[in-house]
Amino acid sequence: MMTLPRSRALPGARSAVAASPASAALSTLAAIAAALLAAPAFAADPVAGQTRFSQVCAACHTVASTAVVDRGRNNPAMIQNAINTIPAMTAAVSGNVSATDLADIAAYLGNSPASISFAQTTVGQTSAVSTVTISASRLAALSSLTAVASGDFAVQGGSCGTSVPAGTSCTVGVVFKPTAAGARSGALTITHNGISTAIPIALSGTANGALQAGLSADASSVDFGTQTVGVASAARTVTLTNTGTASLDFGSIGVSGANAGDFTRGGSCAVGTPLAVGATCTVTATFSPAAAGARSASIAVAATAPAAGGAAANVNLALSGTGQIAAAPVSSLSASSLSFGTATVGTTTAAQTLTVTNTGSAALSFSAIAASGPFAATHTCGASIPAAGTCTVSVTFTPTAAGAATGALSLTSNAAGSPQSVALAGTGALANTAILGWSPAAGADFGTVTVGADGGLKHFTLSNTGTAAATLGSFSLAGAAAADYRVDTASTCVAGASLAVGASCDLAIGFSPRAVGARAATANVVADNATLPAALALSGTGQGAPQPALQLSATSIDLSAADTAGRPLTLTNSGNAALHIASLAISTARFSIDTSGTGSCGAAPFTVAPGANCQVTVRWLGAGAAASDAAATDTATLTLQGDMSPATATVALSGSAGNTAMSNSGGGGCTIGAGTGAADPLLLLMAGLSGLILWRRRARR
Repeated sequence: MMTLPRSRALPGARSAVAASPASAALSTLAAIAAALLAAPAFAADPVAGQTRFSQVCAACHTVASTAVVDRGRNNPAMIQNAINTIPAMTAAVSGNVSATDLADIAAYLGNSPASISFAQTTVGQTSAVSTVTISASRLAALSSLTAVASGDFAVQGGSCGTSVPAGTSCTVGVVFKPTAAGARSGALTITHNGISTAIPIALSGTANGALQAGLSADASSVDFGTQTVGVASAARTVTLTNTGTASLDFGSIGVSGANAGDFTRGGSCAVGTPLAVGATCTVTATFSPAAAGARSASIAVAATAPAAGGAAANVNLALSGTGQIAAAPVSSLSASSLSFGTATVGTTTAAQTLTVTNTGSAALSFSAIAASGPFAATHTCGASIPAAGTCTVSVTFTPTAAGAATGALSLTSNAAGSPQSVALAGTGALANTAILGWSPAAGADFGTVTVGADGGLKHFTLSNTGTAAATLGSFSLAGAAAADYRVDTASTCVAGASLAVGASCDLAIGFSPRAVGARAATANVVADNATLPAALALSGTGQGAPQPALQLSATSIDLSAADTAGRPLTLTNSGNAALHIASLAISTARFSIDTSGTGSCGAAPFTVAPGANCQVTVRWLGAGAAASDAAATDTATLTLQGDMSPATATVALSGSAGNTAMSNSGGGGCTIGAGTGAADPLLLLMAGLSGLILWRRRARR
């Protein structure tokens, strides 16, 4: 145990202590100091002192500041005095430590830290200041303090002067100023009067070359695999590291690409948050596909290093995944309604079957399948139906009273749209009653038939499914277009006939529309002693008879002397039947018709198909003649006869030679000079007025 008393004599100086305690203590310290100074020169090593302190002293003392430990800081003489004067320390330590050990321990206690390792620093730059704390013993001040750095290190800052008062401390600042790249080492050498030898503090650091921007990612792509559409995946993380030699600033971190909206970015990497050299941050992404199929995007990270001249460091992360539709069952029914016809009260009909198909991608299960009213249901659906599987539901009808009966089949399942409902219908009839029914029961559509034409026959079977014979009454047609339909004589169902139990007859109905458009009616049977079926629905459409229609390209044609080739006239059949033109005639021989050439109609009579056209050329005999040889104007009428409606079409024709020389037979023109007509009265009037004006001017003179 090491304790430093305030004043105790060394064992060899008891007589001196008895004579004078103060002088004896001083004499003892002087003797120790002289002995230490006489020892061989060495450097007090704080690192070695830390090791010896832990071996010899740590059982009783800590490095923390205490009144006892503080006395030995940078003062090996005080430590030796404690060993010599305290029996417990004498027994424990004496002979185990050398003068070198004492100096090392004192240096360790008085100078902290024992070594300094600087952060990476660029060549030519100066690191941040690191400090070494120098502490004086509580009992003795330090003087003649010096601190010198070697290598690429320099003393800079700190609070130490050349002395440290007893019981206090000061700091020495040290910086790293590398002159070359790589590992660099040096020492801060401290000297003072507390320890006779120099105290080296080991200094080390790594120098970087020129500042560079660098950014790396621990993955270049992220594949999210298959993900249900509309459901977000777990976040995936990519770690980015600043691998350069300068701090990075993020300029942008964004998601882009064909399906950018399917991916969401997060993480600690953020614009505005610098990333120090060697530091890391994260980029996270989640995937929520908007549609099925392959989906892709990318995250672009753009960063720059301002200290490296704005050098860029970018990373691109490819994102991919596949969307799939959520597995779900779909219940598809083979029918939306079931009709059981007529059944005797108290009896059960044969079952009608409804097929249920699971057209979804997950198992379909039913919690309830039940029928209401006088209907009953059984099924084969079991606990569940796999995807693409089927089951059947059988429904029967047991009427409890005469007349119409309705109900519903309800199917409750785990599919969308549950519960599903199927309409059920039937008619109850009393026993010993004839029951009549049509087949087909829905009626018939005769399609489209030309007005006045016969649309043929539709046959309907009338059956007696009851328990008594039926005496047939009348068969009637009703509705707005009842007159368009007839009960044909080919029918075996006739009024007054008896239809035995289980027997049937044929009703033949014909259709001949009387007007254009939809034509509807119903057919009914009357029998006093039978349950009657619903009326047959009859439908058909009348259309007009095919008709040709003539469309001419012009209703009048004006020809001049320059029209030597004539003028074309196009005939188009805009109807839906062939157009037959019987004749083409012109009322005067001054005009002619040319029916030859490509696309011509040919000589009458001729035929023009529906939608087709052809041409004739109209010529004027005055074309090409001099004005003096041709009549001033010729007129005629071209008449076309055919089976269109109306059967006659006309085209007004005119021919005029007046265009070959200027002429005018009305006021305002000049015809005198041409010699082709009488003097223009307006021109004569103007000449007379001009002469009158000239005469008056001369008279005034």
